[in-house]
Amino acid sequence: DKGNGITPAPRVEPIYGRTYLPKKFKMAVTVPGDNSVDLYINDVGAVVIMEPDGKTVKGFNIVVGGGMGRTHRKEETFARAADHLGFVKEADFFECLKAIIAVQRDHGNREVRSNARLKYLVHTLGIDDFRTLTEKYYGRRFEPWVPLPEWKYLDWMGWHEQGDGKLMLGINVEQGRVADSPGLRVKSCLRALVDNYGVDLLLTPSQSIVLRNIQPAQKYDVEAVLREHGIKLIDEVDAITRKSIACPAFPLCGLAMTEAERVQPQINARLLAVLRMMGMGSDDFVTRTTGCPNGCARPYMAEIAFVGSGPNAYQLWLGGSPNQAERTAVATSIFKMKFEDLEATVEPIFAMWRSQRNSPTEALGDFCHRVGVPVVEEFMAAYEPGAWKGMAPAFPPPPAVETPTATVGVASDLLVKIEEEASARGLDAPSLLDMIVREALEG
Repeated sequence: DKGNGITPAPRVEPIYGRTYLPKKFKMAVTVPGDNSVDLYINDVGAVVIMEPDGKTVKGFNIVVGGGMGRTHRKEETFARAADHLGFVKEADFFECLKAIIAVQRDHGNREVRSNARLKYLVHTLGIDDFRTLTEKYYGRRFEPWVPLPEWKYLDWMGWHEQGDGKLMLGINVEQGRVADSPGLRVKSCLRALVDNYGVDLLLTPSQSIVLRNIQPAQKYDVEAVLREHGIKLIDEVDAITRKSIACPAFPLCGLAMTEAERVQPQINARLLAVLRMMGMGSDDFVTRTTGCPNGCARPYMAEIAFVGSGPNAYQLWLGGSPNQAERTAVATSIFKMKFEDLEATVEPIFAMWRSQRNSPTEALGDFCHRVGVPVVEEFMAAYEPGAWKGMAPAFPPPPAVETPTATVGVASDLLVKIEEEASARGLDAPSLLDMIVREALEG
């Protein structure tokens, strides 16, 4: 502005003042039970609370002080899950947010950049003193936290009704990489769906995509386009892959110490192979990999995570919540696990989980949290490769489900007609048959 009135005077931002906040400031909003946004990793998180009529917003539960970034061997930096601050009425919501921002503005650390996030202020003061300080800016007391149902890790994959008569479909995009490669043309598929069906694309915190505003009549056409481009529907994706994410790391990030995105598919396959070898193929967990400790893929919330610590080396973290709620994982003493040692590292962990879990459904993260990472490491130190074979499982594995054959006889003259019709639609015969059968069964 050269003084001609483009920017009004005085040029002072009404909340920030003459300076920005000390560091970045992240926020998320969700509804009770739905932790698809990883609520507890944010500086501020809000949970919408409705009135009994289910239509009127009553207010919001507020969490503060979450964050992932840390630096190896600098214990003054750490990952932290947010604390419960309290409840505010709908009319007071924005005043509450402004009060929290003002507290960070005035009391956040501006001297040491690595300790400038709100999480360090909340940690230093403690949540009670932070609440008292915020109430001075807020001008009233926070109401008690409204009890919530148990959190669930949701990713909104698969088909869902979106509430207006239309459908939405979540598709898994491994590590969020939208590109075309032989056998998997994600980029071209999204282009075709947008151009031909007018779908909207919603990016998810789990690095995948939800296709929105799909007409019910287009359901099987959309599935056919996905298959044509090599994209699996969610029931064809294994649970380990579905619950994994990784940061870009090499070759895109200058902070990376090792690979993450490009090796996550290998890590997933190798973890699944170990589980299946040990008769645990029906088990799964949240796993994440990063190329450095800055936490961009939120590894410190995972049940098991691999955090880059050097070339082809990773620090092992264990014990995050399967629902990504209210706690972080814990660093083990394994600071430089070599990539080639993945199986040897996880086998004793899985063996202990298999033989000492307290219920058939106790998750890996909950198990490690319950017994404690030091106890897990003691078990690992005494473990001999293959020893799991002599350890009785705490609970018998679920019975194997026989996989039905995919071979179905079709009369030769009918098969010719199916192939001709499939070719005319740009499909293969199995995809067209699948569409016909599904439409007949599901109406």
